[in-house]
Amino acid sequence: MHVLVPQGTLVAGRRVALDAVEVHHLRVRRAAAGATVRLLDGAGSVADGALLIGRHDASVEVGEVRAVPAPLPLTLAIGAGERDRFAWLVEKAAETGVTEIIPLRTDRSRDVASRLRGGQVERLRRRALETIKQCGSAWAPRITEPVELLAFAASHRPGVRWLAAIDGSQPPTEVASGPVTIVVGPEGGLTAEERWALESSGYQPVRLGEHVLRFETAALAGAIYAGIARKRGAHV
Repeated sequence: MHVLVPQGTLVAGRRVALDAVEVHHLRVRRAAAGATVRLLDGAGSVADGALLIGRHDASVEVGEVRAVPAPLPLTLAIGAGERDRFAWLVEKAAETGVTEIIPLRTDRSRDVASRLRGGQVERLRRRALETIKQCGSAWAPRITEPVELLAFAASHRPGVRWLAAIDGSQPPTEVASGPVTIVVGPEGGLTAEERWALESSGYQPVRLGEHVLRFETAALAGAIYAGIARKRGAHV
């Protein structure tokens, strides 16, 4: 059973109090006092601990702490479209090893009434943490506040850079074992100015499917494709 704890609290021998969400989760699972649980902080620290349950609270006695190396950077920068679909994408990205998610403010996402807004990012971060609790990953993706696309394009991103585009080329089957950044536009796509800014910054247009994909589908397809291509490249 996996339990989330705040970053910086996993120290061998320490007793860590669990928050109300985790206490409720344990009660639903009918966890017993003394049970061994796996503790995750979402930033690479993992430990097993003994569960202590009170009438209204719960805590864990932390055992040996292990540091899991950070995965290679895999960033999704996505037009901040419909918030519920964006939240679904955050969950799937956490499962597939994405390390960073950057919501982008674009010309064609500004008029979406249900678009993701800055005040909703904290909820996405919690969803990412809940996802690693389910799948057991030691690392949750970092989720930034929304960024203007043109400002993002002007920033230097190391490594492989892809731009999801229906008229792009087939993505390479192998990539080097370094950072990968994938940009996906919103519903309706990017403007000519936005696309030019990205391509001028070294983003290679790649085709991720035979048809026009929704932003969450394109982003997930790109993340999985990049992960496989990077593994292939590492064995060349």
